[in-house]
Amino acid sequence: MAKRKVNLTLPEELWAELRARVPARKISQYVAEATAARLAEEERAQLRERLKEQYLAQAGQDLELTEEFFAAEQEASEHIKA
Repeated sequence: MAKRKVNLTLPEELWAELRARVPARKISQYVAEATAARLAEEERAQLRERLKEQYLAQAGQDLELTEEFFAAEQEASEHIKA
C-alpha cells in the first residue's frame, strides 16, 4: 500500500498521552489504524441510518397494504354473511 507523509497538529495533552502509550517508531502505524477504525465506524453508522430509513419506509408501505387487505377482508366477510 502506498504511503503519504503528513503533518498533524494535535492538542498537547493528546500528544503526551500518545507518546506515553505508543513507542515512537509505532506512532504512524497507531494513528493509521485508529483513523481506519474511526472511518469504518462512521461508515457503519451511516449504513445503519440508511437501513433504518429504508426499514421505516418499508414498514409504512406494509402498514398501508395491511390496512387495504383488512378493509377488503371486512367487505368480503360482510358479503359472505349476507
